[in-house]
Amino acid sequence: MKSKIVLLFLLILILFAHTNPGKTLAVQEKPQVILLFVEGMSFADLEKLKSLPLVDKWISQAGAAALSLRTPGPRTAANGYLLMGSGGQALYTERSGTAYHSAEIFSPRETAGERMQELGGYRAHDLARSAILFPGIFRLHEDNRDKPYTARLGLLGTTLAAHKIRIASYGNGDFEETRQRQAVLFAMDQEGRVPAGDVSEANSLSVRGYPYGVKTNTAYLLDRIRADRSSGVIAVQLSDLSRLYQLGPDMEPGQFARQYQRVQNDLAQFLDQLLAERRANQMIMLVSPAVNSVAAKDKALLSPLLLWSDQSSGLLTSATTRQNGLVSGLDVLPTVLTWLDVPVPKGLTGHSIYRTEGDLSQLLSQVEQIHHTYATRPSVLYTYVMLQIVTVGCAALLWMWGRRREGVGLSRVRRGVRLALLALLWFPALLLLEAALDWKVHGSLILGVLIMAALAIAFWQENQSLAKITLGVSAVTVAVVCLDGWTGATLMRQSFLGYDPVIGARFYGLGNEYEGVIIGGTVMLVASLYQLYRERTRVLPVAGLALPGGSLLVCAVVLYYMVAPNLGTDAGGFLAGLIGLFVAFARLHDLRIGKKGLLLLTGGLVLGVIGLMATSLLSDQPLTHVGRVSQQILAGEWGEVGQMIERKLAMNVRLIRVSIWSKVFAVSLIALGVLSLKNDRFLRHLAQDTPYLVKGFAGVIAGSLAGLALNDSGIVTAATCISFLIVPALYAALEEPEQKRCST
Repeated sequence: MKSKIVLLFLLILILFAHTNPGKTLAVQEKPQVILLFVEGMSFADLEKLKSLPLVDKWISQAGAAALSLRTPGPRTAANGYLLMGSGGQALYTERSGTAYHSAEIFSPRETAGERMQELGGYRAHDLARSAILFPGIFRLHEDNRDKPYTARLGLLGTTLAAHKIRIASYGNGDFEETRQRQAVLFAMDQEGRVPAGDVSEANSLSVRGYPYGVKTNTAYLLDRIRADRSSGVIAVQLSDLSRLYQLGPDMEPGQFARQYQRVQNDLAQFLDQLLAERRANQMIMLVSPAVNSVAAKDKALLSPLLLWSDQSSGLLTSATTRQNGLVSGLDVLPTVLTWLDVPVPKGLTGHSIYRTEGDLSQLLSQVEQIHHTYATRPSVLYTYVMLQIVTVGCAALLWMWGRRREGVGLSRVRRGVRLALLALLWFPALLLLEAALDWKVHGSLILGVLIMAALAIAFWQENQSLAKITLGVSAVTVAVVCLDGWTGATLMRQSFLGYDPVIGARFYGLGNEYEGVIIGGTVMLVASLYQLYRERTRVLPVAGLALPGGSLLVCAVVLYYMVAPNLGTDAGGFLAGLIGLFVAFARLHDLRIGKKGLLLLTGGLVLGVIGLMATSLLSDQPLTHVGRVSQQILAGEWGEVGQMIERKLAMNVRLIRVSIWSKVFAVSLIALGVLSLKNDRFLRHLAQDTPYLVKGFAGVIAGSLAGLALNDSGIVTAATCISFLIVPALYAALEEPEQKRCST
């Protein structure tokens, strides 16, 4: 009897141990993600929202980040929804329309379900019974076919359906006769359906004084969210702010301010109630799919993203951006799936968002700096590039028609152009160092300061030999770029010549502009060392091992920086630099690049590519573009690899056609042709005075052309690289106008 009592007692203990009544019911529930899409919200709106006492504490507890949305079309909310819901680029067209309930009137003669069957045929019979339909899905698929990107429309909804997780969509942006249910683009599957939710007029109230007389029914939304415990993902479209900004230009300023305050108060009350009831298994994300027209006009295009989960407050980041306080729209889908413990589909470029150190005030300051750089960049860079084109063009013309003429006036013009050329060569380094200055001034003032600094250095250097000038510029430029890269690339991220988080083409590593700079600078650094060695010793530099060994060490350090996954992460730049430096060393050592040389170069490139693939796959760092391509090759996904190559070629061709850098490259090639072929063929004579510098020019040309071929923005690399050839050559060409060269 006693043994039975003991056994019963043990069973009770085991039962209690497994049920653990000390835990709440919420822990046993399935995880859930609530996405609040506040259309039209910018960081200026977020700052004003935070000033309201009702939500100040909640915003302070959130993880915060700026969201970069790089869409293939305009920066609209629809394209933002598609980007986040498909985990990649996709384009929305107005002809695709919007979403409806199956029984909702689509036209005077048919419902949305009937239209779905009309458009989709037998495929749409089952689709028409879904809670929410997007009849334009067939049009959308067609519009995204045969594009330079691979559109995976409805990837989120399809993935969740495959794992039997329901997704629901609530809210709309309807006004007057216009239906606007764009959040469905985020929640739908590849067939254009959402299994649950409500996008009908029940989500809004008719209230006088609000924009278009429409106000979001937040009480209804709260009730639906509370009741919906079976959906793994709930997408909520909040459009009051967007409607207000849409009607804003027609409103009296005082009325706009009053309405703005009401909309902000309504949003604050909604957030306060929702967040106060947040369960432990819930992740709530507030995100704006596109900023309002006022922010867009001011070029403040980064959207705010706030995240409430079981982690403490801080800044958000991801392996996509590797920058604290910055995430990509591509990261939203992986973050949602990770929270739900669903495997992330292969081929996505985004990564799950996580928290890091920092606070909202730090983020606001960072975003202000990014927006200032983005707004100022066109005026600074366009003027710099135009100055480069004009200076190179004037120098070439002056050499052609003024090299045999003399006079005080012409001598002054010649000196002024030479100083301008030398100043241009210092600009890449100065543009990088300028990013260290914490100032937010007009672009003309920044450019003026840079021009004065560059001219001051040019005045100091003008009496030095060409080899010393080239060595000084190249050494400082390469050192600044590498040191910044090894210390976190903080200057690169903020430089006018660096990459742009707003555009979202690159977030870390070595950008295409400085890729060309570091290739050209390294080649000419080595060539200058060889030239100075010859000038001082009057013997060939190949006589010893110190100079070749030291030069190879410098090149190895630069190439490692360019290719390392945690530094430059620039595979195309690494291969282009390898080609340029190989050609330079071959010329510096008078080695003929015959069949054996070409075979050696080809073998080196093959080994380099294999090394890149192996390093990327074996590295503990998140996969880069090279890593993803390597995986696709190993998996035999040649179609994806082909589309990637096609996409890069299309991007390069487009940039060659429209980019101002293509004009720089074209003018540089024309000037190079003039120096090489016109009458006395100046470069042939320059090779007699500075043979090793001219031999280095061959490496610059090879690196420039390789960069053009191996990068999707190769024209930028080619233009910035070739400046280390054409500027020193023109500078030397204008040095001795009185010498009479014979035409040989």
